[in-house]
Amino acid sequence: MLSQKEINEIRSFNRKYTDQLGLLNKQVFNTGFSFQESRVLLEIGSHSSLSPMEVAKNLDMDASYTSRIINKLVKLKLVTKHESKEDARSKILLLTKSGQELFDRIDDDSNKQIQHLVSNIPAQKQKELYKSLTTAYDILFKNESEN
Repeated sequence: MLSQKEINEIRSFNRKYTDQLGLLNKQVFNTGFSFQESRVLLEIGSHSSLSPMEVAKNLDMDASYTSRIINKLVKLKLVTKHESKEDARSKILLLTKSGQELFDRIDDDSNKQIQHLVSNIPAQKQKELYKSLTTAYDILFKNESEN
């Protein structure tokens, strides 16, 4: 079991990393979209076909909140809804051309943000950081689908 000091250090890292990435900012990369809205857009753009329920499940977000975000993205002509070939009652979400352009911009800006974050770190330390983060990911989330 972790000591209180160790827990505090993990929480301190989480706060610092959240601040560094700007996750509490009202907008993501000056797009006018919140972190949650951007995550929904990125989730839709990262898959060839997702239903609104799958988006909510994948992001572990409330279904009605996810639906409001999706409707906003549809209204802004960033996402379209199409009938599912497997189930006519279900909708499949796809990015429009404008949605794909925004997806690409956010994705590129996210990559640049991480590059900037590690740019002053020597290459060997960057590799150590990568290995540490992938190890942490594996420990925390690898068996998630098996639970």
